[in-house]
Amino acid sequence: MSILFYKRPSYIPRPEGPLDATNFDAYIDKANKCKAAIPSELSFERVLGNKSEPPCALQDLMNYMVYCTHDAENLQFYLWLADYYQRFQKATQAEKCLSPKWHADEPIDSARNIRPFSPLMTEKALLSLGIGKEIDVSTLDSEDISSASDWEEQQTRYSATLGSMDLDETTYRETISTDPGLRWQAFASQPFRGEVNRIAFHYIAPGSPRELNLSDRDRALVLYALQKTTHPSAFTLVKRMLDTQLRNQTHPNFIRWSICNGNRPRTLFLRSFAVMNIIIGFVIAIVLTLSSKNRYWRTFAALEWWFGITNLIAAYRGLCVLLHRRHTRNVRPWESTDGDHRSKHPPDDEEASLGNLALKYEDTTTRWPVKMEIFGAANNYSGEPWVEEEEQKSLWRRISDRKITVQPGGLSIIQNRIIRQAEAWALIITVPLTIVFVALPKGNFY
Repeated sequence: MSILFYKRPSYIPRPEGPLDATNFDAYIDKANKCKAAIPSELSFERVLGNKSEPPCALQDLMNYMVYCTHDAENLQFYLWLADYYQRFQKATQAEKCLSPKWHADEPIDSARNIRPFSPLMTEKALLSLGIGKEIDVSTLDSEDISSASDWEEQQTRYSATLGSMDLDETTYRETISTDPGLRWQAFASQPFRGEVNRIAFHYIAPGSPRELNLSDRDRALVLYALQKTTHPSAFTLVKRMLDTQLRNQTHPNFIRWSICNGNRPRTLFLRSFAVMNIIIGFVIAIVLTLSSKNRYWRTFAALEWWFGITNLIAAYRGLCVLLHRRHTRNVRPWESTDGDHRSKHPPDDEEASLGNLALKYEDTTTRWPVKMEIFGAANNYSGEPWVEEEEQKSLWRRISDRKITVQPGGLSIIQNRIIRQAEAWALIITVPLTIVFVALPKGNFY
């Protein structure tokens, strides 16, 4: 009976306002219920560790956040932080001593007063902001991430996604040493100081290319912590917020979205087609009932009812039964240029799998889309070639769009359940309808 009442992961709306872990408290229970509907092959850890099969791989999650939810900077920063945590742990003890852990009881300059941020603020003004009130910031210990997972173990898996990052610190050291307006206490001897500065100006500072949606106070607190140390604990506040959102809102919604193997025009067409089959079934049953034909001829209407109801229920869940039977799905609009991209940059053995990448950041700039780069441009896809092409497509072209083969994996488990559920409910509805029409007396009108 469980197959009859199986529910795909429910949609979890995004809380309004800036990132705040407390905003998600109301959705934690709902997210936990969603996890019961998600097989272990598609767990949060496996997706971010790039161990799940397409269309639920890490690249697919990045595409979803770029083109659908428009918050890819959360994942980009989170992946960098996972990799950074691992690399910082491998630093020498002497280097770690230069960047101590950041604690809530750190002394704060009393002359610094927090002020609201303005989108027009310069970096100088930003870095001169202060903090007026302390709030709790803990360290990046393994138990902080979640009771169900181990932070350090996760980072080992996630860091394989990014590989090593060899970033130039010269520019930032020169800027800090020559510009007296910057009150950033950037000790050149601290490990990864240039990289941390770059991350701050790329993700934390107001108006940055990939600005995280932080509140004014949280943003100022993180920036203040980064003046003192490059220890990963300085990012704990942001990490907690991103982990809460990615784990309890983005991931379940991504799995729900990935279940759909057809685009929206095709799904709407399938619903209309299914309704038409159901109507045809009723027409057949009514016509045969009113005739003098043998009543058992009316059972032919059951085929139309069962087929129509099955496709209607599946289409309501975003599934095309035909595509599922053929182990294919519609190509996403932004995937239409992937073939050209691969032809220009054929993968070698090290690039065969994203999870096995061991490239420097500079090497990725010409080999991977901007959205997979940590220090790329803003996540704006309006200038990509597929946008104009998609706008010019006719309705029929959208319905009959190109298909791509889907590898069997965790997603097929959910899709199989939905298809079997649709077939079961179609049978439950069809049998009584058929019995009723067969039991009716002949009309003998013709």
